[in-house]
Amino acid sequence: MSFYIYGAGGHGKVVLDAMEVAGQSCHGFIDSNVGVGQWVGLPICSDKNLPIVSSSAIHFAIGHVPTRAKLVRQLSELGYSFFTVIHPFAVISKNSKIGNGSFISATAVVATYAVIGDHVIVNHGAVVDHDCVVGELSHIAPRSVLGGGVIVENNVFVGSGAIVLPGLRIGNNSVIGAGAIVTKNVAPGTTVVGNPAKPFIK
Repeated sequence: MSFYIYGAGGHGKVVLDAMEVAGQSCHGFIDSNVGVGQWVGLPICSDKNLPIVSSSAIHFAIGHVPTRAKLVRQLSELGYSFFTVIHPFAVISKNSKIGNGSFISATAVVATYAVIGDHVIVNHGAVVDHDCVVGELSHIAPRSVLGGGVIVENNVFVGSGAIVLPGLRIGNNSVIGAGAIVTKNVAPGTTVVGNPAKPFIK
């Protein structure tokens, strides 16, 4: 089986670093930028010329939630398999569950009985406390904190340094702004910012 990182950008470097520290092999990148033949010493495959399905597994190194969701759907329909990457310096409870295709970065904490869905990013220094549930394709950005028992539904972005107080629910497709302090449930499709967090009005 060959392992490819989809996304030759900054987050791709982070994922590759985690794989290398963990002793996990990476055979190359997949990206739309076909003008670069190699990147950080590995070949780049055009996203128009994907590797053979039966012998390849993919990890999405794309932080933008809607883009990642679209690509996961497309490649799932083509029959690709996906693999999880966990940095050895992450703190993962033996009683937690990590979904397929997810990424747990260095110094992140996934506490006891937390459940991480498929294709989730828990970035540097983020804390997912006990009994939290993080839905598929969500992104918990660096230094953000989910208090105990928080439920984050699908396709959610929690910005850097945000804090969600214990027991709250963050609805599907919502966005928590960087540094926000969330003290109430967040309705699906809502962007909240500030302290205390309130719906963002353009």
